[in-house]
Amino acid sequence: MKILVTTPTGKVGSEVVRGLAAKHISRRLALRDPSKAPAGEEAVAFDYSKPESWEAALEGIDRIYLASVGDQGPEAEKAFIDLAVTKGVQRIIKLGAAGIEETDVPLRQVERHIEAKGIEWTFVHPTWFWQNFSTAHAGSIKGGVLAEPVGDRWTAFVDTRDIAAVAVEALVTDSWVGQILTITGPDKTTRAQFAAEVSRQLGRQVKFLDVTDEQFRSGVRPYLPASYVELLSALYSWVRAGATEFTTETVEKVTGRKPIGLSQFVADHLEVWR
Repeated sequence: MKILVTTPTGKVGSEVVRGLAAKHISRRLALRDPSKAPAGEEAVAFDYSKPESWEAALEGIDRIYLASVGDQGPEAEKAFIDLAVTKGVQRIIKLGAAGIEETDVPLRQVERHIEAKGIEWTFVHPTWFWQNFSTAHAGSIKGGVLAEPVGDRWTAFVDTRDIAAVAVEALVTDSWVGQILTITGPDKTTRAQFAAEVSRQLGRQVKFLDVTDEQFRSGVRPYLPASYVELLSALYSWVRAGATEFTTETVEKVTGRKPIGLSQFVADHLEVWR
């Protein structure tokens, strides 16, 4: 068995690489700049916008951990899947998002394309990542403010380490073929509760600021592709509608351990916000 890992330096992909390494599973990392791969890892240049890079990435591959990138539409990914099937790939584990099953968003379009190819698949659908707070929001939290357009709605945030652990099990075992695995953390949390817990552990105040959708868009437009701004805006609208106010037992069912919760995540990342 040899597994191709796309987005191997991303929040989830990097943890998938660690999980496969811990199980001594043969793997190849596909990324735009192979020099950014961790030491000792087999890496190959790969870019969805450069089809000439795809064939070498797929040579000898049996299974793929597949994640979309924020600055592209679904068509290139579909074409890559077509090539993967002709090259003998037998299983794809696709990273999606909780709640997309009944939509026609690009992530779901790619999933339907995989289903139609007649190969083994598992779709991993997490809720919002805890790690968004330690990456995209790290600077503002360090400055004492967390601003998001969500009001006082709840979200069952999930740790990317737990998402990756589920994805790895789906890659290396046969127990989850043909299933959509919706993944949450153990508890529902508001952004204000998160800010309060960070404040408690830091020993200084971090405030949650509820902003409007337009304020959010205006704030991120200079830094993000327009398509990604639209995606984030849609995801925030789901939060405001209450679509993230649920929990599942998927992590424990698949991995045999409980998912990481608020206090542990904050403790593990406290230095990021100091």
